[in-house]
Amino acid sequence: MAKSLTSYLDNANLPAVDGNALANALNEAADEATTGGASSVDYLSFSGKSGEYSLGRDQSGIDPDQLYLVEPHSFIEGWLCWKNSKPIARIEWSVLRRAEQSVHKDSLEDHGPYRESSGEGWQQLLGFGLLTCDNAFAQVKFSSTSKSGRNSIGDLMKAIGVRSAAEEPDMPMIYFGATEFEAQGNKNYKPLLDVEAWVSRESAAAFLAGEMSKADLIDGHTPKKKRKKAAAKKKRK
Repeated sequence: MAKSLTSYLDNANLPAVDGNALANALNEAADEATTGGASSVDYLSFSGKSGEYSLGRDQSGIDPDQLYLVEPHSFIEGWLCWKNSKPIARIEWSVLRRAEQSVHKDSLEDHGPYRESSGEGWQQLLGFGLLTCDNAFAQVKFSSTSKSGRNSIGDLMKAIGVRSAAEEPDMPMIYFGATEFEAQGNKNYKPLLDVEAWVSRESAAAFLAGEMSKADLIDGHTPKKKRKKAAAKKKRK
């Protein structure tokens, strides 16, 4: 490593920049990466204690009437490490590539010591991507490490799997809600993924392209078939 670093520092092909230019470049790149400006995805989380959702870096709430379109190919699984009530490390992979990318818990880096009574350490994670069904079509990623949260996501995954195997429309349009339950005498909440409609990929594509209304998408309409271009007229002799 030291040898390769020395070779890099001695490279005469590096661009010549003054101190101010270097500082500006470093600050701009750091700000872009740490503020999330380069990302077009808002991350959504759920609190089992309050039953509330938090969206994006500003941790804003969500509109309970906002409808989302789930991408079945986007489901991920993995591990999230919690320490001092904060996530400090994350490893995730697509469920479609779990055979070659999955990581066993025993091979994860130890960030301890952990407070086991507070649920610290590596926790199993499930999540998926979706789009808001409004003019913005904002990208959102929802994930959870709680048992109740994973169960809610797992139920949605299984429902998609059943419909996909039956070759039925398998893209759910959902609302995010919450439902209360009691565990060990304590009141808790789990996320409720309420399916409003199941749509086909073709219909979803037509909706996103502005060729179908949200109401027609929910009602199960199919996209209109495009007319074939008329055959070219034969050239006159």
